[in-house]
Amino acid sequence: MALVVVGVAGGAWWRVWVEDPLEAQLAELANDPAAALNYLAPTDGNDDDSDDDDFSDGWVPSDEARTRWDQLTGRHWGTKGITALTQALAAASSLRTDTGEDGQRATWVTAQGIILLANHTNRLTDQAKANTGVILGNCPTELIALAQRFPITSTGPDNYYEAFPITTAGTDEQTLTTATAHLLYEVADSTEAAYEIARATTAYTAARASQYMNTHGTSTDTLADFYARNADALNLLTLLGGTTDITDAANAGAAASTDLLTITTNTNGQHTITHTPTTTPQPNPTIPTGTPGLPAPIYTNAFNAGLINNPPDPNTATWYTTDTNGAHHVILETNEQQRNFYTWVTDGSGNSLDVKHVMNRIGINGNPERWRTTDDFKDTYGGDDW
Repeated sequence: MALVVVGVAGGAWWRVWVEDPLEAQLAELANDPAAALNYLAPTDGNDDDSDDDDFSDGWVPSDEARTRWDQLTGRHWGTKGITALTQALAAASSLRTDTGEDGQRATWVTAQGIILLANHTNRLTDQAKANTGVILGNCPTELIALAQRFPITSTGPDNYYEAFPITTAGTDEQTLTTATAHLLYEVADSTEAAYEIARATTAYTAARASQYMNTHGTSTDTLADFYARNADALNLLTLLGGTTDITDAANAGAAASTDLLTITTNTNGQHTITHTPTTTPQPNPTIPTGTPGLPAPIYTNAFNAGLINNPPDPNTATWYTTDTNGAHHVILETNEQQRNFYTWVTDGSGNSLDVKHVMNRIGINGNPERWRTTDDFKDTYGGDDW
């Protein structure tokens, strides 16, 4: 809404709240990633940017897209407007996994959005923080890089991660690094944001670990490396959040990541895990106390990579199922499933002790490997100016 002051007969003045049409337009994009992307990164089809030396090797935003973001950046934002913008950005950011032009457009839009939101953190409502959790959750490689204290464009050892760099189309890396760190810090006190970040980042990790091992060979060490990096990002989040509620939310989100996974089987019996990026926050997510978050996705990877020697009987295991193609599914949502699962682990984890040891040493506990205090994080990323 916007406040308009109007004059009437007799010299009186009235303050009138007028609906802002942009707020409604942005909010309508929440459930339509393609429409959100087309609004936030329009293509006009008339520009010849081949002589643009800065971006000659990649996709170039249209003049219309640049104008759109000049307008958005220069706009006076209120809380309702920022909330609507986060809805549209959450939807558009889900297309970052597209391997074509849409993935580049979505990455550029996400970068512009992060910078804008970092400059308006005082406008972030609870709903806007939850939406921002979706946006950051769709930036898993960048969050892992922050946690590892690596450049934000890092792809991990041997290109573990596949995504267009967040600096696509020339977005300044230092500006974006500072903005991403700032935004993560500001939403880390939101259980809804923590849940969404953990859910999306862990689902991405499960998918990339599967696809990487299918190409490079299965290995418990590789699985451990992927999840150690994932856990470090989530432990940074919980360090910044600073409460057991945030730790519980991160664990709950990580456990719920298996809901975003799809497992396919090829003719050779090889299982491949893919994930569905999130577009909107899950309303009122269930956040139990003390639930371990990573065993479900880790064991989903381990089973489907053939790293479990003696799988349990799916007819008796409450937490384990197989489908008609032989793909394995692990669900640890209820107390009964968790008790049944940990009994199996205690009894020997299907005679797969390497995987058991991986699970035992990787968890979400608020202790990131390369960060010790929130002040250290803030000092590193220019927190004095936040």
